[in-house]
Amino acid sequence: MRRFGEHAALGEEPVPCEPGYLPVSRLAVAAAAVGGISALALASPVFWVLPLVAIGIAVAALNDVGRPGTPKAGRLIALTGLALAAGFGTQAVSAKITTRSIMAARAAAAARLWLDTIREERLTDARSMCGFKAADAVNAVAACGASVPAKLLDTSAGESEGTWLVRATVGGCTIEITLEPIPVAWQGRQGERWLVQEAAVFRPSGN
Repeated sequence: MRRFGEHAALGEEPVPCEPGYLPVSRLAVAAAAVGGISALALASPVFWVLPLVAIGIAVAALNDVGRPGTPKAGRLIALTGLALAAGFGTQAVSAKITTRSIMAARAAAAARLWLDTIREERLTDARSMCGFKAADAVNAVAACGASVPAKLLDTSAGESEGTWLVRATVGGCTIEITLEPIPVAWQGRQGERWLVQEAAVFRPSGN
């Protein structure tokens, strides 16, 4: 058998030795697994913690793979887990913000429609847009005597899950309207109907 130097002397290419086996970092595998499971964050904010956990594990895995003296494979796996976690996490937050913005706009539109219906003295129609607690508020809002359209001040999430609070001024009154979207089926399609569940009327002092 020729030694390495003999190959070189004869002008032959040296035969490289096969690289040794590198163990795969368990942290890298865990990062990829949790990164994939992070897709659950798209279903509910309850699972938003998963992308954060996956990112933490991926960072630890990259440190583990790059630690000198103990070479390990798995850098690409760790980066894959990091990318999945960041992607699903960002998408989940963006979707939530977009949905919240859309629902807030719908709540504001429903509140304006209700107030305009009262201003036009269609009180029966206005009551049909109310839940049980808010029906009596129609007369109180009408008594504010608004001759111009109501001015919406702000819209925010209500105290109860799924409800929205819209503040507006009508005449000299400030109105706080709590609305809730109710799922309905119409012509074979799913939609929603906004109900005024509560309405509080605040009049200026002395009125």
